[in-house]
Amino acid sequence: YSPLMAKKRQDKKLGETVSPYFQNISKLPQQKETVSKYFLSKKRCINNKNVFKKVKDNKIHVNEPTVKQTSKKRVKLSSSIDLDVLAERKITPFVPKYIPMPSPFNLVQESLYYDPWKHLIATMFLNRTRGGQALPFLWKFLDEYPTPQIAIKADVNKLADLLRPLGLHNIRAERIIKFSQSYLIRPNFSSPRELFGMGKYAEDSWRLFCGEKDDSWMKGSGFEPEDKVLRLYIEWRRQQHEHVNGASVDGHSS
Repeated sequence: YSPLMAKKRQDKKLGETVSPYFQNISKLPQQKETVSKYFLSKKRCINNKNVFKKVKDNKIHVNEPTVKQTSKKRVKLSSSIDLDVLAERKITPFVPKYIPMPSPFNLVQESLYYDPWKHLIATMFLNRTRGGQALPFLWKFLDEYPTPQIAIKADVNKLADLLRPLGLHNIRAERIIKFSQSYLIRPNFSSPRELFGMGKYAEDSWRLFCGEKDDSWMKGSGFEPEDKVLRLYIEWRRQQHEHVNGASVDGHSS
C-alpha cells in the first residue's frame, strides 16, 4: 500500500466519513417554494393550472392580457377556406380616383397606385426593410405572383426561400398569403386595417396614393404619417402646392 493509505488505516476510530461539503446540509435553511420568473407571465403559462395556483397562493399579481381595440373589423380567416373557390373569385378592377403626383423620391407607391393589392404588398416588403434591399425582391415576387388569386396558392416554403435574404422569411411568406386571402374575401375594404397584417404604415401609404381624395397631404387635413419617407413626400407636395399658388397669384397681380 502507499504510505498515505497505510497512515489512514492506522488512524483511530476511522469509521465512515462524509465529505465536509455535505456535513452541514441539515443546517441549511428550509427553502421556500418559489415560482420561476418564466412562469410569472400569464400569457406563457395559460394552460398550466398548477403554476396559476402557486402564483395565487404566493399572492403574486399577474396582469390580465389586454386585447388591442381597433375601430375597423378585420377579416377573420378560417382554416377551412377553400382556396380553389377563392382563387376563382373575380374582383372588379380598381379605378384610381386620381394619379399621384410623381416626386423626385421615386417611391414605389407612385408606380403601384393603380393596384391596391400590389401597393399593399409593397408596404409589406418595405416594412422594417430598406427600399434598396426590398424592392428587387418585390419585383421578383410580383413577376411570379402577379395577382392575389395566384399568391394564395403559393407554396409557403418556396415563397419563403424567395424572401430569405430579407430576413423573417417564413413569417413574411405566411403573412403575404394570408393577406392575399383577406383581400379576396373583402376587396371593397374601406381601410387596409380591415385586412390581415395591415397596420398604420400600410393605411397611410394607401391613403396617400390610392385613397378617395388627393388632399391628404394638404395642411389642415389632420393627416400626419409616422413614416419619415411618407412625411418627406407630403412636405414636398406642400412645397409644390405653395409654389404653384404663389406663381399664380403673382401672375394675376401683374
